[in-house]
Amino acid sequence: MKLIERIENTIEWNKPIDEQLENLHQFDNLSEKEILDLSTYIKSSKAGFLIEYLGFEKLNNYLPNFLEFLQDANWPASNGTAKMLIKAKETIIPEIQRIFKEENDSIWHYWILVLIINNWDYYLVSTIKNDLIKLINKIDQEGASIQALRILKEKKLLKSKEFNHYYEYLYNTIKNGKYEIKLELLKDLEEIKKY
Repeated sequence: MKLIERIENTIEWNKPIDEQLENLHQFDNLSEKEILDLSTYIKSSKAGFLIEYLGFEKLNNYLPNFLEFLQDANWPASNGTAKMLIKAKETIIPEIQRIFKEENDSIWHYWILVLIINNWDYYLVSTIKNDLIKLINKIDQEGASIQALRILKEKKLLKSKEFNHYYEYLYNTIKNGKYEIKLELLKDLEEIKKY
């Protein structure tokens, strides 16, 4: 039986992982080929449960593949995958930095920010502060630049003067730009300033 069939026949999407441990244990010894196969099952929420259960230590060789699951948070496996990747912490930082630098996909950047980096502590976020500032300066229509500013503010990684500088830059650029969702972006940005 193929791995995806085993996953679909064994794992229940509507039960938490801790209530399915007996079923999940049968996947404890996946081969490298099976893990590679698992890294392609983005359309299965049950695969997301398995990815979360297995954890980043077991999936370490394929973390860049699993980061691709966050290109669209609507993909069923993205939730469990994000939970696993949050715990990867420093291990995943070089790949996230590569994505921010080399991939021109602001939706992907947005979801990495919202689903992973937003859940990190001060120390982890501080290690990628410069990368987040570069995202702010890239301004995008998807809101990644706004999320980067929000995270830096919430983690207290910007002095008031720095925050105001980036806020004004984003606000004026969006207000004067040709963004289809200009009003939504401005509203999101104004929410950050309130708290």
